[in-house]
Amino acid sequence: MRYLDLVLITLGVPIFLLMGVSATGYLAGAGAWLMLRLAGVGLERYVRANPDARREVSLRLAYLITRVFLLALTVVLVRRSAGKDAALASLAVIVFAFTVQLVISFVDRPRSR
Repeated sequence: MRYLDLVLITLGVPIFLLMGVSATGYLAGAGAWLMLRLAGVGLERYVRANPDARREVSLRLAYLITRVFLLALTVVLVRRSAGKDAALASLAVIVFAFTVQLVISFVDRPRSR
């Protein structure tokens, strides 16, 4: 359930391409999301292996800021190279994946008693 966003993006590729969504935009958004999610998984493993509260907060904050910047940069670059429709497709994939990941993080988080 933790990787539901990646599963849904992968399953959505043929459906959206058959609907006529820009392949460049969809694949750019999905690729950027996938790479940044993998970086996040690597960060989680590193933080668990090296428990230092200050370092954890710093790394998580740096990751979040960098992630937002790189996702926005992806949309801007797709817009410049492939046009508005491709940029909109890229943005839609990113927003959808973010929303799914956010919901899963709320459902999957540890509960206090």
